[in-house]
Amino acid sequence: MHLYLSPHHDDVCFSLGHLARRQGGELINLFTRSDYVAAPLELPNDGRAKIEAVSRIRREEDLRYSLACGLSRHDLGLEEPSLHGIRPFDLRGIEDEVIVLGERLLPFLQERLASAVSEAALYCPIGIGGHRDHVATMMTIRRHFDLIREGCTVFLYEDLPYASHPAVRETGIQRAARIFEGMPLSRLVIRLPRAGIRRKMEDVGFYPSQHDRPPKPSRYTPASEVAPAVHEVVWRVEGA
Repeated sequence: MHLYLSPHHDDVCFSLGHLARRQGGELINLFTRSDYVAAPLELPNDGRAKIEAVSRIRREEDLRYSLACGLSRHDLGLEEPSLHGIRPFDLRGIEDEVIVLGERLLPFLQERLASAVSEAALYCPIGIGGHRDHVATMMTIRRHFDLIREGCTVFLYEDLPYASHPAVRETGIQRAARIFEGMPLSRLVIRLPRAGIRRKMEDVGFYPSQHDRPPKPSRYTPASEVAPAVHEVVWRVEGA
């Protein structure tokens, strides 16, 4: 069983789309109530109506993606911080979000892991870029790591497109190393063949609301310098 935690509807596709398509599994979207789009769309002026419209658009995009990749999907229905007047990259008071997320996510994961008939792997964002929801997801997995690791292996994936910027990537990895202090992180590089790059960019295109310009492969590969072409990176968490 492969479980992919996606803070928002596009994160697994953008960051781990090649591996997820290749392995299959279950896509778990966390913060699925949103008012954010990058593309210049015509949306309602009323705040509540805008949230409903954007959430519907993003859910429909994700449905098309998951169907194309053969992934089963789940939406946990949590609200993005912007809906509560919190800036997306403001990490102050993030422990409150970690508590709320844990109360919703942990029972769900325990139920899924209990039903696993094969070895399970959980993929969680490593928090590169510092988006509050990404960092909160990683911190939640760290907080409950001892319970989760009883049923699966935990991997942290490099968040894209944030990880395509060298300095941003390095800052994010250093933060993750501090949070998982005492637990070595082992890097695994997934290289994409030419056909895989083409297919991943097609998958990235399933989310037109999140692009303010045509997507390019260079934005969807980490600035890790460990592979000459497009690749994805995950870090296996070794338990203490």
